[in-house]
Amino acid sequence: MPEIYVGRADLDAFCPTPVLFDALIAEDDSGLVFLKTLTAEEPGVRLQRASPNWPHHLPGDTVIALTGQAGIIAMHRRGLIGPTWRGHGVRIQDARYSAPVLVGEQFFTRVDIVRVRRWRDSLHTRFRFRMWKHADGTEVETFRSQQDAMFFPG
Repeated sequence: MPEIYVGRADLDAFCPTPVLFDALIAEDDSGLVFLKTLTAEEPGVRLQRASPNWPHHLPGDTVIALTGQAGIIAMHRRGLIGPTWRGHGVRIQDARYSAPVLVGEQFFTRVDIVRVRRWRDSLHTRFRFRMWKHADGTEVETFRSQQDAMFFPG
C-alpha cells in the first residue's frame, strides 16, 4: 500500500466534527489507513474510572466515531460525495473488540468501501473496518466490523 501523509488539519475539511485521527498514512484502490496515538486527554478516555486492573483505554464509542470519520473521508477521497454531504451510520455488523488500546499506544485503522448503491439522491454504502496495534513486535487486532451508512447531499 503506498504511503502518504495527510495530517489532521487537512482531514478536518472532510468531516462535520474535528477529526480524531492524527493522520491518513496510506491509500490504495481498496482502502485507506489512518494513524492515531491514544492520549489521556481524549474526551472518552479522560472521564473513565480506571483501576490498576483496567487502565485508561480507547472506549467503544470513540471506536465508532473513528469508523464514521474514516468512512466519510474515504467517500470524499474516492470522489463519491461532495463537501456538503452528510453521512449517517445505519447498521454495525460482526463487530469484534478483541484487544484494548491503552493510553500511549499507537494504533491503525483501515477502511475499505465494500459496496456503494445509489437510491434516489442518496448513497447506501457498506464499509469494512479493521483496527490494530503493534505490541512486542506483533500485530494485534483490536477491532473489526462491517458497517452500513447512508449519505445525503446537504
